[in-house]
Order: sequence, then structure tokens, then C-alpha cells
Amino acid sequence: MLICSNFIWSQQVIKGIITDGEGERLPEVSVMIKGTENEVYSDLDGSYEITAEKGDILIFSFLGMDDQEVIVSDSPDIDMVLTEGGTEIDEVTVVAVGFGNQELKKVSAAMSQVGEDIIQQIKPVRVEEALQGSASGVTVMGTGVPGEKPKVLIRGIPTNGNSDPLVIIDGVQLTLADFNALNPDDVKSINVIKDASAAIYGVKGANGVILVELKKGRKNMRPKISYTGYYGIQEVPRTIDVLNAQEYAAIRNEAAIASGEDLVFNNIASLGEGTDWQDEIFKTAPIMTHTLSLRGGGENTTYLFSTGYLSQGGIVGGEKNNFFDRLTVTSNVSTNFLERFNLSINTNYTNIKNKSVQESGYGGIIGNALNMDPTTPAYNADGSFGTSDYITQEIKNPLAMLANNFNENETNKISGKIELGADLAKGLKATSRFGYAYSNVDYKGFNPFVYYGDEHNQTSRGVDTNGIEQSVLIYNSATGKYEMNGEVTPSGSNTVTENKTTYYTSTWDNFINYDISLNDKHNFQSVVGISLQKNKGDQLSATRQGVPYNSWEFADISSATGTIEGGRDNASWQYDETNLSYFARLNYDYEGKYLLSGIYRRDGSTKFGDNYKFGNFWSISGGWVITKEDFFNLNAVNYLKLRGSYGITGNDQIRNYQYVERINGFPNYTFDDSITNGSTALNYANPDVHWEEQGQWNIGFDSEFWNNMVSLSFDYYQKETKDLLFQPELSGYFGIAEAPYSNIGTVENSGIDLTLNFKHELTNNFKINTGVTVTTIKNEVTEVNAEQNYQEGGAVGIPEVNLTRFQEGYAAGYFYGYKTDGIFQSQAEIDEHAIQTGAAPGDFRYVDINGDGIINDSDKTEIGNPFPDVIIGWNLGANYKGFDFALNTVSFIGNDVYRAYERNSVPTNRYASVLDRWTGTGTSNTTPRVTNVDSNRNTRISDYYVEDGSFLKIKNISLGYTIPKESMSKVGLESVRVYAAVKNAFTFTNYSGYDPEISAQSDDSFSSNILETGIDRGRYPQPRIWSMGININF
Repeated sequence: MLICSNFIWSQQVIKGIITDGEGERLPEVSVMIKGTENEVYSDLDGSYEITAEKGDILIFSFLGMDDQEVIVSDSPDIDMVLTEGGTEIDEVTVVAVGFGNQELKKVSAAMSQVGEDIIQQIKPVRVEEALQGSASGVTVMGTGVPGEKPKVLIRGIPTNGNSDPLVIIDGVQLTLADFNALNPDDVKSINVIKDASAAIYGVKGANGVILVELKKGRKNMRPKISYTGYYGIQEVPRTIDVLNAQEYAAIRNEAAIASGEDLVFNNIASLGEGTDWQDEIFKTAPIMTHTLSLRGGGENTTYLFSTGYLSQGGIVGGEKNNFFDRLTVTSNVSTNFLERFNLSINTNYTNIKNKSVQESGYGGIIGNALNMDPTTPAYNADGSFGTSDYITQEIKNPLAMLANNFNENETNKISGKIELGADLAKGLKATSRFGYAYSNVDYKGFNPFVYYGDEHNQTSRGVDTNGIEQSVLIYNSATGKYEMNGEVTPSGSNTVTENKTTYYTSTWDNFINYDISLNDKHNFQSVVGISLQKNKGDQLSATRQGVPYNSWEFADISSATGTIEGGRDNASWQYDETNLSYFARLNYDYEGKYLLSGIYRRDGSTKFGDNYKFGNFWSISGGWVITKEDFFNLNAVNYLKLRGSYGITGNDQIRNYQYVERINGFPNYTFDDSITNGSTALNYANPDVHWEEQGQWNIGFDSEFWNNMVSLSFDYYQKETKDLLFQPELSGYFGIAEAPYSNIGTVENSGIDLTLNFKHELTNNFKINTGVTVTTIKNEVTEVNAEQNYQEGGAVGIPEVNLTRFQEGYAAGYFYGYKTDGIFQSQAEIDEHAIQTGAAPGDFRYVDINGDGIINDSDKTEIGNPFPDVIIGWNLGANYKGFDFALNTVSFIGNDVYRAYERNSVPTNRYASVLDRWTGTGTSNTTPRVTNVDSNRNTRISDYYVEDGSFLKIKNISLGYTIPKESMSKVGLESVRVYAAVKNAFTFTNYSGYDPEISAQSDDSFSSNILETGIDRGRYPQPRIWSMGININF
């Protein structure tokens, strides 16, 4: 009690006015007590108040001005004048490092930072989009699907399983999927932990950590109301060159003649251009955002309230067919009470409504548009959908698909934290933080009877009273609808499916921070704590047949009349997992010159059995600020810090209960001609399954030059992930039960991260800033201790064949197939080549890789790699008087794309390169002949379908103007900025598809989507967005 009483008694309220050199009062100047997190900001009139002790050092910081330090004396009044100076990152800039903050210049870990300025320039739909090209060491591969999660990798491919980094939002552990519920306008900054310092999060840290800090109110700040919003139009930036109707007919005829068949089309000239199916499905779609916020604070309480709305329509079919709408409400309140306690309550509510289309693969809208017969009209004369006279399998009219696309999805989510902190003594603080997130997801989908043509295998069919199969639906031109066809008994039925899913996660962290300085030379920061995390989820689903009137209006479980024949019409699942963790960290520096940090964490996880319930993770890092040495006297170098680190982190992202045998209650059995529900073994047990373990070392430096105009950070890293969690395939002799996960692999990653920034005020009115980030990645799978030394995936074609491999001695997810060596020009060339069964002049010549004289599966080899070798980002900003300009670019170098959207059946449409086909000796050495009898299997997986996916994207161009304050103050406004922007403005690439940035998502968060990356099955392209917006501060 005596310690606390003396601590409270010695404090006093310091207040004053902050001005610039010309006497103008400065708002939002940072006033911080050195060595603490106690920070306030000056009000609009330049006034501030802060509680401090005698002897404390106050640091006044404002962008573009020199920092000032003042020692608190007996006087409670301290006025301050700031003068213009450098743009150096000051000594007290702090960054989140997990369970505390640290002065940036004392950080010895490898981190990347993205500030609010970049986020506001890019205006992302999802927060992680702002990392692309802005944070070195981070790979972001986007998608055009509204609201869909992009692929994010930190320093290469760390695992064959779930490679998503851990996400921490204001101290609360969440996942990358939770970014769909976060309004980017609520984000203040993003920090990325790239090295082994992620060990503070132990078994969750191997994939890296993304730390997000949300905006807050400020002490002694008058209420400030702000609005930001924009409206834009989205469009497809480019289309794929496929055959028009006349070209298609000519190729069809040529293929028929080559196969000894009759002509397909007798009057090609009458066909014209035909139907442009891409033009039919791609539509312009709107996008808009609105955010209204209120922030402020008094001496003891700060607050921020905001509400945001985003609506993004899809360019495939327009906004009525696919969209992503998000409503967010945020409350962030913090208050000090009883002199030494602080209570923070953050609450975020999100409502998401979205509708999707099947967009990838031959069954998707885009795949059908690319492969559909161009001689077929979009609509018949009576208004019904056109049907092909030639295509009777898989490929169908994409407009009919869009018209019969029925689904809705709604998510309600609430998340946040309750945090109580207590200042027990000077430098000693205890914190108890409870974070939570609860989501409720409701889904409904309807598959109606659909007519795609009398002969099409996907047309719903029935049997009439004479036992003759016929179409179930006929088109009624009077009503414009398809209706049941007379006395027909459907052999199948329409179906409706409804799911209700809930997810709940909570984290309870209790930790103590102790900061102390001895003789103003030896500085210590320490934290010890315990964490308990709980994750739960469940789903109840039902499917029924017989929806009345074949109508979405009646598509409901309660109105459907039938059950699924031979199967179950309801199902459920649930999971429950817990992590218990103990952690500690000690940071030490000597006069800010010599830096040392150590981390230890012990994690227990219910995902693993008793043999491996707990794991130990740790890291150590050090730094040397050379510019603080007396012997260092290079005037051009203002700051230079060397850094190094090594440590062990883990990954536990596998399905639950792999260490025990589980039962599947889904299968059915037949007894005495009746179907009976039953159970079977779902998987075998593995009591020795445990976490993946990653060791990583890092060396680097941070530097600033020429009066801090230039800053440069560089890192070189190597990391090895051992005990990769594979789920191997079992022989059919073991039955249908799955193999358990086993620790049977190793992968290595290495590369460099570089960040170079330049800032300068060229004149009083003209400022410029620019930055470059460079990331290089080298990846190799070094061990797969399974019966096969590889894992396959990425199936393409019909019948499907696996394209990608995770194989020892190769890069993860590489393309595996045949290499081509031109085209056979004559029978003599075929005779001289290795035996290639079925080859004829005009066919591909495949390389005999193993030299055995026979072309077969043993000649398959590496034909491409979907991941880039180098990623370069470049950001440019300029301000002239009231005008501001921003340019953001990203470039991937060395990534390949596999062109898999071509169905390659006889009647389907083709990629326009077929116009340069082989038609005789010497006519082509790249594209084979056309024929209806492909005896050489020219469409097998080969490097013919692999293209260089390297690209340079102009991600964002914006031009804004801030109206002079003098004009705005007359109407009661503090500031108004208007701007125009183009997002995804240009893409420079040699890839022939829509977009070379091909990511892939998995419905199962524990499985790998690495093996799906880079395969273009007709992937949803990222739209170009033209927008105009406004920012208003009241």
C-alpha cells in the first residue's frame, strides 16, 4: 500500500499549448512519457493534458517536425514550440510485438509495417489486400470473387497444410478468415512478424503473425466526426481470345475431314461472328463504401464509435447473381479509474450477406462461357435459352446457369475484448484480457430442374406414361418460364439445402509487464503470462427434394415434399479444441545501443494425444545500433542497426481428434432389400501425431541516410519446417477409413526481404515519398517419409489427372507433366524418335526424359512452378499544395500458370491459338493439328499449357484535392478531401488468360490449397474499379 500511495501522490497533471515556429497551434501532436505507453494528443486548439511524475521525460512528436524532450519539474505548465525538421522515425515510435509494445529502434526482430496511409490509398475490401507489395516478405495472391479470402504467405511455403498466418486484432487471436468482418477504415496499422520472434505465439506462430491495431480515441480530444466513402464501377479488364462462330465451324470441319468424317457445317459464311459468351456473362457492377465515425476523449476516458457499410457486386452475371454486402458497427472505449486501473472494452458487430456463382472449372459460369459453342444463340426467338446442337455433355449455356443460380448466405458476427489493466507500481503493470468472436452462418441453396437441351446429359429428365425418357421441363413463351412437361414422373428431383453453422473462439490472457531502467543505461522490458484459448464449432444441415413449383420462392425444407432416395437428408458435425499456454519474454538494451531479446512459450493442445500434449518454443534475437558508438562518424549515415535472430515455432493446424479413432454415421446398408442407416470407422488413430516444428534464423539491418531522407531495411532468412503433417493415402485393402495425420515431411525456405523508402520536401508546397519492397523466395521439399515420396493434387481435365506435387527434391506445388519438343513434321521424324504410340505428323513430340526409348508416364517431369521467385512492390506519393497523388504497384516474377480452362472435347470451343495450328510440313512447330481422333493424346498434361505468369500490376492510381481550411471553416467543417481512383488499372503480362494472379481456396481450413495454386480453370478475374470518393472531418 505504501508503494502505491507514494506512486499516486507523486503524480501531477501537466498541461500546456503546442505551437509551430510561426505561433500556429498544432492539433494531434503526440505527447508521451518516455519509456511508457502513456500517450496523449493535443486538441484542435493545440492544448494538451497528461498525468506524469517529477523526473519523467515528455517527448513531443509531430510528423515533419523535430522531436522535443522536456523533463517534468515542479511546474505543471509546459508549453512547447516545434520546429520543422527531418522525417526520421523517432525514438518512441512503438510497434506491437505480442503482449506488449516496444520502441521501434529497439526491436531486433524482423518485422514489416503498413500504415494507415497505405490502407487509405488502396481502399481494400479486405485488410490483407493492403499487404500486397507494401510489406516485404509477404506474398498475397488475390481473387476477384467478392469478399473472398486471398492467399497469404509469409516467407515462402512453410507447410503442405494450412499455411495461413496467425491474426491478432488488438491483442485477440483470430484467423485470416476473420478479416472478412473487419472494416479497413477502422484499422490504424498492420505489423507483420516474419522471423522466429513469432515464438511468443508458440504452436500458432510458424506461418508468421499479422498484428492489427484498430483506431482508438485520444485523451483530451474534442469529439471529432468523420465520414469517408466512395462509389465505383467495376469491369472485367480483359477477355480471353477464343474462336468466333465462323472460326469454330472451320476448325470443326477441318477436324472432321482429318478423322474421315463428314463436314459438320456446310455454309460457314452464314454464321457470322456468333455469340460472344464472355460478353454475355461479364457485366459492370457497382461497389460502394460508407464509414461514419466519432472519436474523442477526456482526461480519463477515450472513445471511438464507427459504422461502416460496403456493397460489392460481382462482374460475373452482375450484382443480382453474386455480391458481398457488409455492415459493421464498432465501439472502442477505454477509461482510467482509481488512478491506476484501466478498462478497455472493444465490441465489433458485423452482418454479411452474400451470394455466389460457381466460377471455376468446367462446371463454372466462366468455364462454360469459354467452352460453349459460339454458333448457339444466347436466346431462342421465343425467349428461351439457346441450346447447342453439338454439345451434349458438361458444357452448357452459361446464361441458363445464371438464371438458375439460387443461394443466399448470411453471417452475423460479434467479436471484441474486455481488458483490465492495473499499474501496480512504476513500470509494473498487470493485464487480464478476454477476447472473443462468435459467428452464426445461415445458408440456403436450391438446385432446380433445369433444361439445357433435349440431348444434354445435365438436362433434368423424367419418364412418361409410355416409359419413354423425355425432358421434364418445357418452355412456356406466354409466361417466359420453364414448366413441368405434361404427365411426366421425374426420375430425379430438385433439391433444397439449408445449413446453420456456428463458430466460437475465446482467448483469456493474463500477463504482467515489468519495465525498469537502471542508471539510465540498462533498460529491461519483461512479460510473463498464461493464455487459455477455446475454439468450438457446430453445424446442422438438411437436404430435401420436391420443392413445389420448381421455384426459389418455395425453396425451403419445410415446403419440400420428398427425402433423398438412398441417402440421408440431414447431417451434423461439431468440434471443440483447447490450447493452454505459458509464455515469457525479456528485452534488454544498454543505452539503446546493444539489444537482446529472449522468448519462451510452452503450449498444450487438445489436437494431440498424451504422448505429445505439450511443446516448447523459443527464440533469441540481438541487435547493435552502430551509430550510437563514439567511433562512428559517417555524416551521411544517420542510423544503422544490425540484427540477428534464431528460434523454434510450431504449427498445429490439422483436424481435431486425429489421435483417436472416430466413427462416421453417414453410410447406408441394404438388408432384405431395405436401406438401413449405419456407421463405419472414419479414420485410424495415431497417438504419436504432434505439431510441426519450424526453425528459422535471420540476419539483417535497418538504416537511415542523408538527414533521414532515405531508409533501408534488409533481411536474409533461412527456415526449415520439420515433421510436416501429412494425411497419406491408404490402400483399398484397409477399407474406407482415412489414414490419420502423420509427421512425415520437411520443407526449406530461404530468401531476402528489402524495404527502401525515400521522403523529401522539395519546396514548401511540394513533398514526395516513394518506397520499394523486394521479396525473394526459394523453396524446396527436402523430405517426405511416406510410401510415396510425394503428395499429389490439382486435378485437371476429364478424366481428371493430378497436375501438382509436393515432392522431395522439388519446389512445393510444382507442375508435373510431359515436356514437348515441337511438332512432328513427318513420319520419318516419328520413326527416328522414341516410341510414341499413336503419334502422327502434326502431333506433339514429347521428350524421352529417362532415355528408355518409350514415351510413357515415366517421362513426366517438372514443367512449371506456380509461385514467384521475386515480388517487387513500388509505392509513390506526392503532395502539392492541396493536391495529392498516389500510385501503388506490384510485380510477380518467375511464377507459372497452367491453362486448364479448355475442355478439349470435339464439339467445345477452343483457344484462338488453334488458328496457328499445324496444317502441313513446316506450318507450325508449336500448335498441333486438329482432329476428332486424338490418338497421340495431345491434350495430356504438358508444358504446352504452361505459360509465364510474371506480371506488373498498377494496383492503384488516385488523385485527390483537399479544399482549403479557410473555405471549409465557414460551413462548419474542419477538412474536406475529394478524390478519384482507379484500382487494378493495368496489368502487363504475357499470360493469355484473364489474370495471372491465380490463387486457390479450400473449403477445409485444415487442408492444403498449395496444390491448387496457379491452375486457371476459369478463375474469377480481379475487376478494374473506377471510383470517386470524399473524406470529411466535421
